[in-house]
Amino acid sequence: MLPVEIDFCSPADVDAVWAVEEASFWPPWPRAVIERDLAGESDYLYLCARAGGRALGFAVLQKRGPWAELANIAVLPLYRKRVVASQLLAAAGEIASEIGCRAMSLRVRVSNTGAAALYRLFGFSPAGREREYYADGE
Repeated sequence: MLPVEIDFCSPADVDAVWAVEEASFWPPWPRAVIERDLAGESDYLYLCARAGGRALGFAVLQKRGPWAELANIAVLPLYRKRVVASQLLAAAGEIASEIGCRAMSLRVRVSNTGAAALYRLFGFSPAGREREYYADGE
């Protein structure tokens, strides 16, 4: 396990969050969206996992009434399978509870079996399937 510090991202973290996003997803969220979110121009909350002053991953929450949606979670490839995502997910759950949410939901690609296994460990279970949710049709 790689212990990390979890804190809220700030506008100064745009480059670090973008680097993780770009290394993790294709297509990545647009950088302009991340910049807007971190500038406080949306209701998304970004959490950052850091070790040695370096951002290793992030999670994004959005409050939706009585529940929170985990809109995104990503870890740099070099630090995957080292419990960084688990620490981010646990912190996201704590924050969701602190802001008054009774439950948390998320979406995961059917093909992303590693992430789905992690979510099951945290008590998530499938509630449905949204066909063609992702731009590539998955």
